[in-house]
Amino acid sequence: MRLHGGVYSGYTQKVRIALAEKGLTQGIPFVVSPPEDRSGRRVRNVLGLVPVLELDDGTFLPESTPIIEYLDALHPEPPLLPTDPLRRARMHALDHYHDQALTPPIRRLWDAVLVGHADPDVIAAAREAVAAVFRHLDAHLVGPYLVGGFSIADVAFMARLQVLPLVGAEIPPECSRARAWEHRLRARPSWSATGYPPLPRPG
Repeated sequence: MRLHGGVYSGYTQKVRIALAEKGLTQGIPFVVSPPEDRSGRRVRNVLGLVPVLELDDGTFLPESTPIIEYLDALHPEPPLLPTDPLRRARMHALDHYHDQALTPPIRRLWDAVLVGHADPDVIAAAREAVAAVFRHLDAHLVGPYLVGGFSIADVAFMARLQVLPLVGAEIPPECSRARAWEHRLRARPSWSATGYPPLPRPG
């Protein structure tokens, strides 16, 4: 198997974190898929999106969460999916919340950094949208991780937390539970094993 993805793709990063958590980084190599390689991307995924897991039979499995669930079934230790049905359902709900609430403002901030200029009101609104997500999480965190044990939900948010300093955003200072959770994520070996390279600056 091989993982095809983008160097700065948050969803690729999500799978790379999962691979690191399971000790599979060496066994499943990461192949960089350049954004300009549109035809190659569409061969692997009709939508032209990454990440995609290339299977041993030559077929491809797209989408970060299904890829991680597949890998979790093949390599169940350490588990990334709760066995409890309600916790698993909440994990999926948080994974979806991440996609809908956090990804769009992060992308707007990312674009502003890469372009080098943007409407200050757009940047301020994006940073406030990011802050609102972590205020919501802070209000609902009751254990060490989002659904108790470490899960795909934490993996998804970790991939975005890693990029916050690069785009000038942060968890609000008053969100003590969310900040403690981030500290626990930073302490995991998978965090340091999967950092993003420095962002290219507009020249």
